[in-house]
This record gives sequence, C-alpha cells and structure tokens, in this order.
Amino acid sequence: LFIFSIYKAVVSTQSTGELLPQLIEQFPLYFTKCGSETEIESAFFSLISMIQLLSQVDQIEETSKKLSNAIVADTSDKLLLKSKLLCHQFNCYQPTLRSTYVLLVNVLKLVVETGQLRYINLDTDQINEWMTKWKCDVMEQREIYRLLHEAFSAINQGERAIQALVRLLKLYSENEGVDAKSDAHICVISHIAHPKIFVMDHLLDLHPIRALDGQLSHELLQIFVNGDLADYIEFYNNNMDFVEKLAVTHEENLKKMRLLTTASMAQDCTEIEFSHLVEKLNLAPEDVEPFVIEAIGSGLIKGKINEPEAKISISSTINRTFREPQWLFIKEKLEMWQKNLVLIQDSMRKGHFAMPLGGG
Repeated sequence: LFIFSIYKAVVSTQSTGELLPQLIEQFPLYFTKCGSETEIESAFFSLISMIQLLSQVDQIEETSKKLSNAIVADTSDKLLLKSKLLCHQFNCYQPTLRSTYVLLVNVLKLVVETGQLRYINLDTDQINEWMTKWKCDVMEQREIYRLLHEAFSAINQGERAIQALVRLLKLYSENEGVDAKSDAHICVISHIAHPKIFVMDHLLDLHPIRALDGQLSHELLQIFVNGDLADYIEFYNNNMDFVEKLAVTHEENLKKMRLLTTASMAQDCTEIEFSHLVEKLNLAPEDVEPFVIEAIGSGLIKGKINEPEAKISISSTINRTFREPQWLFIKEKLEMWQKNLVLIQDSMRKGHFAMPLGGG
C-alpha cells in the first residue's frame, strides 16, 4: 500500500517527532496515489495516532495544524473526503487547544466549497466560547464569523447565516464601519429577504449599517423598520433598477410590507375593518380574509376574524421597533403595577380586604 511505501522511505532511527513532518508533507500525494478512500482514511488515522503520541502540547498543536493545512493544500476533486477527514481531526482534539482554530477555519472553508456539512455540529454560541478560550483577536473572530455566514448560506440555513453576519458586524467599531459596507449591504438584504424576519431595528445600531447612510440599501432598511406599504411603493417607483437587482423580488417585498403595515395599524387600535385593509394595503376585497389569516399565522398579530361585521378584532401585535418610547411605556406600566401593589398591601394591613375562607 502507498502509505507503507512512504513510511519505509522515511523511517530509520528517527523519533516520531522527526518522522511525522515528513509523512505529513507527503500526505497530499495520498489523494492521487492511493487506490481507495479507505486507504487514505487509514493513512490519516495513522498520522492522528502518531500525533497523539507526542509528549509536548506545543508539538501536538503545531503538527496538527500542518496536517490540516496539508489536507486543504490537496488540489484533487475529493472535496467530500477532505471535509470528512478535517471534521474527524477537529473532533479528535480538545477544542480548547489553540490550534483547533486553524482546524475550524479549514473545516468551514470546505463546507463553503462543498455545500455540505457532516460529522460536525456548528453551534455558533459554542464556537464563540471557544474563540474566547483561544484568545482570538478581532481579525480572527471576523474570519470565523464571515466563514460561518458563508458556510450556513452554502447549506441553506439562512437564519443562522444572518445571525453569524450580525455577529460579524458587531465586531466593527465606529471608525471601522466603512470597511464592512459590503457585508452590511448583504446583511440588510438578507433580513429583508428572509420570510420570517420582521423586526430589523437592531441593525440601525451597527456601525457598518450606519456607514451605509445615504445609500439606497439604508433607505430601504429604514422603510422596512418604520415605513408602510405606500413608502415602499414610492421607493420602488423611484429606484426600480436597484430593487430588481436585489436577491429578493418586488413581489416578496410587497408581501412583507403588507404584513408589516398591518402590524403598525394594529398597534393603535383594537379592531380593523376589512375596508380599511383594502384601502391601506391595495388588496382586492376577496383577498382580505386570506391575507388576515396569513398575518395571524405569521405571528405578527393576534386576533380573531369577525366575518359578519367584516373586521378583525386585535388582541396583540409585535412592536416593529423597540426604542426609547417602548422602554418608557414598559417603565410606566411597571410603575403603575408597583403603585397598585402598594395600595393593595396597605389595604390588607388595614383590614379593608376580608380574606376568603375555603374555595368559592
């Protein structure tokens, strides 16, 4: 077998520490010279076993990085096998080892390239904890989050890709925001395009998003944060070429803006007449009831359809924005509850309330 022929060629009186670098240097040849993937895996696990025999942690880390980089350096078309080997290597070592950072970077690059994720679980919160233990600097953290975004996008996990991108943008200071404008644009459009994301006001606090101020993508974001359907239609009519080039269609934007506009309408009233929805949302009368059912199903509003009176009774709705007015509203509510509790306690102490005996 090829692995044993290489081993014989380099082995002599050398120690494991001296032999390993030479075997690892030759490892890319295994992908083209070995007769089967099983033989390549056998060679790989032999090297892993030899690495674990090293006595010094520094030696283990450095040799492990060299093996990982050797796998990535291979130019053959065995992408899935390389991804499998890297994932196995990652799982073989304690994630607290600093060298595991390099392994993770290489794993993510192959996920991006293959569009497949196997043998490893990518938990963003866990990876964030590991980066703290690895003492990653800001540039290394950015590399991980950018690769996580690309990897989740490659395996069609859009929401996790967006979460990774937001974490990436949080790593830019006010002075650095302009350096991530392209990532910020992608972040804005990804939020708008995702059918289950409706609250986007948190993006406005990110420095790279602020750096987009004055650009069409920032103006569009402001509409999806605070605007209504009429605002979007005006924007579309004035910037049709821009919208048509986005990774989200005009029809999808209309659908989401109708839902968001309904949520805003529901914040100020306990019921909405169907005729008002027809007027405000540019809907045909026969389309109103199916739309209301969709709005309730989306979780944006809670309520019941009053079909005889052609209206919807609103019980609650989401806040599209959560800024100072919303915090003040909660503060006032809590203060009111606190005062009421004090009044009740005083009344009970003075005997104004008779405590019920038994049930009933």
